Amino acid sequence: MIFTNLDYKSKESNIQKIIKSKKKSIKFDNRNLFEFYSDYKNTNQNAVLSTTATGLNSHLDSTFTINSDDKILPLSGISNKETILCNENGYYAKYKSDNFGFNNPSKWHKKYDYLLLGDSIVEGYCVNEKDNIAGNLKKLLNKKDSVINLGRGANGPLKNYAILKEYMNSLKINKIFYFHTAANDLDDLKRELENPILKNYLTNKNYSQNLSQLQNIIDKNLIIKIENIIKNHYSFVELEKKNNFIKHLKLHRVVRFKNKIFRNFKKPNEEYINKTLINGEFKSILRLINNLSAKKNIEFYFIYVPSYYNSSSEPKNEKIINFNEKYYLDILSIVNELNIPIIDLRKKLFEKNYDPLSLIPFRMI
Repeated sequence: MIFTNLDYKSKESNIQKIIKSKKKSIKFDNRNLFEFYSDYKNTNQNAVLSTTATGLNSHLDSTFTINSDDKILPLSGISNKETILCNENGYYAKYKSDNFGFNNPSKWHKKYDYLLLGDSIVEGYCVNEKDNIAGNLKKLLNKKDSVINLGRGANGPLKNYAILKEYMNSLKINKIFYFHTAANDLDDLKRELENPILKNYLTNKNYSQNLSQLQNIIDKNLIIKIENIIKNHYSFVELEKKNNFIKHLKLHRVVRFKNKIFRNFKKPNEEYINKTLINGEFKSILRLINNLSAKKNIEFYFIYVPSYYNSSSEPKNEKIINFNEKYYLDILSIVNELNIPIIDLRKKLFEKNYDPLSLIPFRMI
């Protein structure tokens, strides 16, 4: 039991990626994010790590205070910097951030045909800007400045709405494409509702942090936070080396295994909670976005993105899982009730015997 490895699945996935990449004659960069960043700084001293890749848009605290007591929660990244995003395809995707820290190749214009909202799928994990959704849409439209991408990794519905409230007033938009990721958007919403700043957007229609006026301050504070994350990472690595033997003596993995088992026994009725969330806060947020769009004569489209993955570590025995499929009809029912047009990728792509794993790096994640 001492050697019980609770992280086996994630480690096995990384091993499978490297093996498959070698088979395909792809040179897979197996440096971690911090190692790549350290090396890349020799080429570009001004490069920064993505705030989404480092966890500052999910589990790490990105807030800071101004004027002694006003707390600010950034909803964008660091502006006007070459930004290192992530690696899922063998190379590290990078982009030059725009004047508000989003993944757009140039400063904002006043008018766009499409505005995109969503999580990492929209931001572009882990491809270069020309290959993400916004980049491909621009190619289809054959129009360089036709799409503005406000997607951010780990965004849920409330953050998507907050971004819209903070940044859309300076833009003229024809259409909004809202991408709902079935795998994790409800979990993200639960976390967002625990944040008092984000909750203000839901309870007060006039609430704003005026983030578009604070980008210089946001940049300075996010850079400081990322530098601290890097320092903590290397300190943690050194500490882990020293502590590994002690962890074995203390049956560290056994304790983790026991805690995991007990957490499973204590889990509340997740399906009931999610369905309550869908009919409550999720519906309210979609209504707010729909009303805001209608007020500004913008066409609002809801795009349902199913989440598939391969649950088998054996290449010859693929097991395709459609994650959170049980909420599919509940989600679409709410969207239909609000009279929001739906682009259903589950129906348009995968009900015609399309191979979903063909769209996933190394047919795994």
